[in-house]
Amino acid sequence: MKKNNLKALKIVILSLAGFTVLMGVGYLMFSWNKPLNPALELPTESPEIVLETQTNSLEPSITPSPTIEPVCGAPPALNILISGVASSNYLYGLADAVRVVRIDFQTQQVIVVALPRDLWVTIPGLEPRGITAGKLNQAYFYGAEGMGYYSGAGYGSGLLAETLLANYGFRSERYVSVNLNSFRKIIDTLGGIDIYLAGDVYKKVNEEPKLFLKAGSHHLNGKEAEMLARHRINIGDLGRINNQTVILKGVAAKFLSPSGIAAIPALVDQLISNVETDLSPADISQLVCLAGMLDYKEDLVFQTLPEDMMVQQMVFDPTRGVNTSALVGDETRIKALLSDFQAGIWP
Repeated sequence: MKKNNLKALKIVILSLAGFTVLMGVGYLMFSWNKPLNPALELPTESPEIVLETQTNSLEPSITPSPTIEPVCGAPPALNILISGVASSNYLYGLADAVRVVRIDFQTQQVIVVALPRDLWVTIPGLEPRGITAGKLNQAYFYGAEGMGYYSGAGYGSGLLAETLLANYGFRSERYVSVNLNSFRKIIDTLGGIDIYLAGDVYKKVNEEPKLFLKAGSHHLNGKEAEMLARHRINIGDLGRINNQTVILKGVAAKFLSPSGIAAIPALVDQLISNVETDLSPADISQLVCLAGMLDYKEDLVFQTLPEDMMVQQMVFDPTRGVNTSALVGDETRIKALLSDFQAGIWP
């Protein structure tokens, strides 16, 4: 079968699967346009940057070119904040994986940018608690429901979104938070993922490095993928980001395969039952529709902040009263980069 015919078939199957699942789930459990969890309520303005507030709307913060008609009945673009929580629940936990994603329904492209968890940032709104700054992953932790510090929509995701807005002017329009249990279930629902590692990966055993995975090709189940995503022995935070990107590429490839398409009903159930998100059934339908039009090798772009924008150094953590190793970023350059990212200019 020709490539175009395969692509067309994939679109039809994805559309039918998404429509069938979401019609049932969306109308029986939720209204079509109602977020599955409370929607973000970000301030109307960030320091130095004024953006249009879109708390309850799918309209994007940045208005892309009007010359291209968006597909799937969607807005031109959508910015999503994704957090990987190092916990088995959402009451507590650090966001040890942070990604901002731009879904472009005009160019039919998905761009994923990794933000280092160790990035040192100002954490807004918690001054009465004695919290003014910390690592990026701590913003999620301090906002988590179990801490009782933050009562805004989305809890950890909400405070993390406010932190990105306050520091870099990045306005998240939706959030997705995945804990360790959910992560493993998603990988296993897909039937595992296939990855390629450029170098050996180590884990810590009795405080010593021990080989976990050799360089080369591997098929990983949920637990194995979790271990790969979390370990940073001999590679640091930036090395772990690279391994997490390898996993995300494996997930994308598997999701857009015939077996991944067949797993869509189960994956949507996972999303609703085990993932915290303010996506609505209508949003999910649009994302499933777009997925059928993507080539994961060409239309999915994975990037991270350039290393020359950050310096590893010891920083005093006023909340804990200790010195800690963190990545201190060039705020002006990062802000400009993320502004371009929201406008669809970078990368």
